[in-house]
Amino acid sequence: MMQEYWKELTEKYFDGETTPAEEASLRRFLSGTEDPAFDDVKAVMGYFSIRKRHRAARRSVRRIMSVAAAAAAISIVAVLGLHGLGRDTCMMVAYGEKTTDKTIVMNDVHDTLTSLFVDDQGPDVAGQLSDLFN
Repeated sequence: MMQEYWKELTEKYFDGETTPAEEASLRRFLSGTEDPAFDDVKAVMGYFSIRKRHRAARRSVRRIMSVAAAAAAISIVAVLGLHGLGRDTCMMVAYGEKTTDKTIVMNDVHDTLTSLFVDDQGPDVAGQLSDLFN
């Protein structure tokens, strides 16, 4: 008679109609039985139990990684903020040499921008368009 109860409970489990208490009861029964009639439900319940533990472990690893990433980002911002706090440094590295003289750096920036935006070396756009359409 008890065998029939467990078989009915197994069918109910596969239909997705068991309560958490019934599932726990079925799990306890299955852990103590060697009856081959229940091998299929043992396999299914074992699979879901392992999957649940694996998912929980992955969630905790993700949580730890996100906390570690946030801590690393805060540390980097703090170090960079403290390192540059109160400094007005102008620095240039050109041809393998580092220069911190503000006058030299600003003159180089001015020369570079001038050469980029004032191009006296080639024909102007209006001249090129005029040559193209005339």
